[in-house]
Amino acid sequence: MPIIFVLIDGVGLAPAGPSNPVAAGFVRLRQTLGAPLSAGLRVERSGLYAASIDATLGLPGLPQSGSGHAAIYGGYNAAQAQGRHQPSFPSVAMRAHLQRWNLLLAARQQGARVAWANAYLPGYADAIAQRRLRHTAGTWSALAAGLPLAGIAEVLAGTALTWDIDRRLARRRPDGAALPLLEPHAAGAVLARLARRHDLVAFETYLPDLAAHGRLPLTVAEVLTTVDALLAGVIAALPADTTLVVTSDHGNSEDATTRSHTRNPVPLLALGPAAALFRDVQAIDQLAAALLAALQGGSSPHSTTRLEEPCRC
Repeated sequence: MPIIFVLIDGVGLAPAGPSNPVAAGFVRLRQTLGAPLSAGLRVERSGLYAASIDATLGLPGLPQSGSGHAAIYGGYNAAQAQGRHQPSFPSVAMRAHLQRWNLLLAARQQGARVAWANAYLPGYADAIAQRRLRHTAGTWSALAAGLPLAGIAEVLAGTALTWDIDRRLARRRPDGAALPLLEPHAAGAVLARLARRHDLVAFETYLPDLAAHGRLPLTVAEVLTTVDALLAGVIAALPADTTLVVTSDHGNSEDATTRSHTRNPVPLLALGPAAALFRDVQAIDQLAAALLAALQGGSSPHSTTRLEEPCRC
């Protein structure tokens, strides 16, 4: 059963109010759900499931992207194994776990056709080599699964997306200046088309988190509109046999009173024929098992998916 998985960094669920851009935003998604992305989110009907899930992983302190992404892709409590929340990028131990077991690798091992839909500009490899950038847990997972990292050619061919979705930020870089702008709705259609040729399509964007930290020349409201349009584009072109699954790693953009992360729960959205299979997911580290179960055709994730014990080195 094909799956499109979208990880949106930095989107939590909090009570609606003047300081919560997330509850006020996502206008198109709100129309689909019939409810805002706010505290107490719970929508369940045929082909649709939406709820809040835990991102704290049972540890004190503020959840972070390094351990949050590792938990999502690695299917284990990365923060607990590390003894703390890991900022930004996965630790050495988390990378070791992802090398042995991650969602993309496990999907390929069970025979699924997997597409890692994130594209990388030409300067990315040099930045990694010079340690000016580090791979996200998703990128480490793609590499461990033997998937190619798409570049400019794939972006222009319409088979991959830059992390900023519409290319506005990519075009500010010398190595992306030639890229044409892309309507976010059309970007969503790219993911839907990929699902016609793949069993699992995965894409991640960091727009809400970076905007909420004040690290982008864009407001939180602007980037939420972009992400909303991306999801609307996926939904409009979603093949009948495909399920769209969306989550986040931690809260941030839902609280305009701070530039820090929050301990708020994060949304889990599932739209499509496998939506009901995600009802038992209570925390972000349980999502990989449910995704694999959905790919296998709907059997229980607890009986069909064996997750490797986390590396404690």
